[in-house]
Amino acid sequence: MGYYIFSCGIKKIQIDRAFGSESAEILEKVIQNNLFEGYSHFEVQGLDKTPLQALNDIIYGRSCDEKSNYAYGYALIGICTTLGVELPYIQEIKLGYETDLINKFLLDDYAVENFLIEHALFGDNSNPFPIPTIKDWPLIGLLTLAQLKEIKARLKHVVISDVMIENFLDAEEEEEEEKGFASEHIQGLLANIDFCIENELDMISFCH
Repeated sequence: MGYYIFSCGIKKIQIDRAFGSESAEILEKVIQNNLFEGYSHFEVQGLDKTPLQALNDIIYGRSCDEKSNYAYGYALIGICTTLGVELPYIQEIKLGYETDLINKFLLDDYAVENFLIEHALFGDNSNPFPIPTIKDWPLIGLLTLAQLKEIKARLKHVVISDVMIENFLDAEEEEEEEKGFASEHIQGLLANIDFCIENELDMISFCH
């Protein structure tokens, strides 16, 4: 099945304020979030916390269970997708397959060297929020407004049109079709970056 990347726009300070806020209103909003609801009761054998329990720990400022680190990652997804902003491009990107296609397309067609989209989104996977270090999944990567501007500048000569994408996808050759997948994702990522810059948002990405 694989692992998939998705992003949303946030103001980090608003997410920071949710930690220890003791806000029943925020808690209820996250619980009602359809995305979070899907894994709120997810359990891993041998671990004590579900994402829902981890969410309560975060909101009410309780000590985190370091062993159940994954649960706090999913709780953070719930908080960010609830308090954050949906971005224009919502298609998920498959890690390892579509990310490889994106990197190859940028290198071969636009000569963008030493650039890996997974590294750009996640860096060293350092988490800027006070939850336990996650050893496995979900991956979490925050790009500040300043960092988004740097990526935009790095890719300023990458211009992709709808017609270009359609031509790639309509081609019979597999390599051209793969360029279609890659170019569509790149166009979407650039649109998301522009949206965040225009609205003075940070962008947080998750992979699970």
